[in-house]
Amino acid sequence: MDLFRKKKGLTGQLLAELLRQTKTTEPTDIRCLCLRGLPVILADDSSAFFKTCSDVTDKDSYSDTPVGILCLGQENTQLNPSRVGIILEGSVVMDELANLPQAFCVLFGLIYALHLDYPKCMKNTFNFIQQVMLKLGRSELVPKIQTLKNQLEA
Repeated sequence: MDLFRKKKGLTGQLLAELLRQTKTTEPTDIRCLCLRGLPVILADDSSAFFKTCSDVTDKDSYSDTPVGILCLGQENTQLNPSRVGIILEGSVVMDELANLPQAFCVLFGLIYALHLDYPKCMKNTFNFIQQVMLKLGRSELVPKIQTLKNQLEA
């Protein structure tokens, strides 16, 4: 979270807003903050990945999403919505997941099991999780990911 506070410019403003939305220091809330902030730091477009709607039957809000996470609720700014689902090829394949971190982990597993490509809009985020956090795949990192890894290790 210190890294979020140190960022300047538009990235810093977006991260500061996420920090303001985090009300507690519960582990799940911190994980949600990190999952929402990671794409901001890595310059990914999470708006095409995290979709929000009030009901699963509102297919218009996610039917064009190849891979994503559906946050069910009224506010787009919710860091940890009460209901979360997984979108694959424009359809909700799982819903009623407990929280955003769980949905992200299940989605990561589905992507691996089904041999799907990472969503282009979140490529840096998924590569960071794969290469840095899980230590899977090649060891050479693109500059953005290497920079973030160095900042976290400092």
